[in-house]
Amino acid sequence: MSTVRTTRELAALGIPDGEGSVVRLRRDDRAHEPFEITVGEDIAVFAGTAAGAFRATRQLLHNLRAQGLVPHGRVSSAPVVTERGFHLDAARKHFPAPWIVDLLHALADVGITTFQWHVSENEGFRIGSEAFPEIVSSAHVTRAEALVVADTAADLHIDIVPSLDMPGHLRHAPAAHPELRLPDAGGLPTDHALDITRTAAIDFAAALIDDVAALFPRSTRWHLGGDEFVDFARIEEYPALAAAAREKHGPRATGFDLLTAFVNAMSAHLRARGLAPRVWNDGMLRSETVALDPDLVLTWWTNWHVEMRPLAAAVDAGNPLVNFHDALLYYVLGEKAGYTYPTSARIWESEWHPGLFPALPDGTRQEIPMPYPARLLGASFSVWSDDASAQTPEEVADGVRRPLRAMAERAWNGTSALSHDQLCEIDAAIGVATAPGPCAR
Repeated sequence: MSTVRTTRELAALGIPDGEGSVVRLRRDDRAHEPFEITVGEDIAVFAGTAAGAFRATRQLLHNLRAQGLVPHGRVSSAPVVTERGFHLDAARKHFPAPWIVDLLHALADVGITTFQWHVSENEGFRIGSEAFPEIVSSAHVTRAEALVVADTAADLHIDIVPSLDMPGHLRHAPAAHPELRLPDAGGLPTDHALDITRTAAIDFAAALIDDVAALFPRSTRWHLGGDEFVDFARIEEYPALAAAAREKHGPRATGFDLLTAFVNAMSAHLRARGLAPRVWNDGMLRSETVALDPDLVLTWWTNWHVEMRPLAAAVDAGNPLVNFHDALLYYVLGEKAGYTYPTSARIWESEWHPGLFPALPDGTRQEIPMPYPARLLGASFSVWSDDASAQTPEEVADGVRRPLRAMAERAWNGTSALSHDQLCEIDAAIGVATAPGPCAR
């Protein structure tokens, strides 16, 4: 299938199959993604895996799209991190399946390896459900369409990471099951939160995971959420949480212990399905008696509040990390919550790299220097649809293009020999990859 796709990509550039130089793929003992390209009369690609060979063909296609030729010489390349991700909030806003397929081709073109597909939010549940059809929003990706998206991702060597946020960000899904919501807490909002003091609510969460997971049999990772469950600064003011925490985990326990226990339980459920769990950082490592699963991946997006644990706490605990740096890599529709759209210039000027995390509230820099430890898995760009009407899907694709290329360049190399002007020139010359053959719109 990959050979057919590459042939179509070459044909789209006006290069007939079988004419001119021959591209020879040669397998060696390299790791997952590193490759070497040697260009003489013919082109030889050396890679240890299909993914490595695929990355090499992207490099060749970039040269052809930008210059119409591949210069003679030899180049070797290897990424500094294995995970280079893209998160799409397709729950607040409906993104049609054909658009997502086109997006995947654009992501693969810049070397993205994970697509985090956020399907559930306070505002909607936008993927078909067999177990809970009553919770599905009218505008959604059907289960049949989701399977096509999953097949496309696999063909492009992209791992889909389903994102089903819980126990918070759940105003929509339990709307048909209000008894599963956290009880009133004296005026504090609870309609978005699952009542994790009740076995029935925990069973609902597990069943929801199972229903969505069936669509992604090749996925190896899963995002549980775990963020913004309640107002964390006032967590002791939620009486149901405080009482259940003390009953289950001792007199020193708080709502954070209850949250951590829930996350650990859902993580075990996911691992039984062969899925490695991950959660957002803001509510984690704050418990008194219940230890967070040390193998749980923390997707580190912010340290905006002084009570959020610093990056050093995660390093000490040994949890694997993915850098979701919100100040530089969050594309929030409508620029809500104080965000501005990310730009390649800001990414370049900040000298961002996968080890540069959001600063602490007092401005203290949080950084893991190269060479990175194995626990730093990678980094991710994110689209959040806070104002769903602010941009069309096509405007989103146009808006993320250049900052995404900047992030991908630095996530592969750790740094860059390019100036920002050179990056922009290369971006303009390479253009945008689209789906070859019948998938193109």
